[in-house]
Amino acid sequence: LPEEFQRIENGTKHTATAMKACIKEYNVTLPAPVKTSGSRDALLEQLAIINPDLVAQEAQKSSPLKVSGTKADLIQAVKSVNPAVVFADELLDAWRENTEGKVLVTRQQLSTALNIQKALLEHPTAGKLLTHPSRAVEVSYFGIDEETGLEVRVRPDLELDMGGLRIGADLKTISMWNIKQEGLRAKLHREIIDRDYHLSAAMYCETAALDQFFWIFVNKDENYHWVAIIEASTELLEL
Repeated sequence: LPEEFQRIENGTKHTATAMKACIKEYNVTLPAPVKTSGSRDALLEQLAIINPDLVAQEAQKSSPLKVSGTKADLIQAVKSVNPAVVFADELLDAWRENTEGKVLVTRQQLSTALNIQKALLEHPTAGKLLTHPSRAVEVSYFGIDEETGLEVRVRPDLELDMGGLRIGADLKTISMWNIKQEGLRAKLHREIIDRDYHLSAAMYCETAALDQFFWIFVNKDENYHWVAIIEASTELLEL
């Protein structure tokens, strides 16, 4: 070390502690070294001391995009480069928020609905009713209830005019899988009464001037889409 930093007197033991003290005193007089670690901005700040022109060139370059953070953070990082980009998540969110009165269904629900439709259309009687060329669907009829004087509106799912004979029908889905075929008709009659389907059928026949009325039942349980047709008998309509 330069003489002025040689603080250990002659004849004194040169211990490591004493030597370190001299070296530290000398180091304080040296220029601060340039940092070689830290953030990009911190390193550029140090580099500006040596080469300001190079730092000016670096400042013109775009900063690297983030590769960490939440999904939302990464989306914003990409949009900082391309503001017009649209992500699939954004399309799905917009679709969900603007259903315009539609009901969103899953692929499984759609598959079940298509299988139910297939069972109905392949049924020898229901298929003909549902696809008849002269059919009308969900037509509204208005009348006045004689007992209460209230206005009544009915809208059968389906109606046909067969040579002057007016036929109406309602399509009903049902979940009924654990039942024997010979007991099905009685079970469906009980379902009709329990749910007051016979009351609405009577209103349909009176207000819409229907001569006959049928319920088309289809089971909605997966892979068990049987179809059954029940006529609204005079006895049922008078209950």
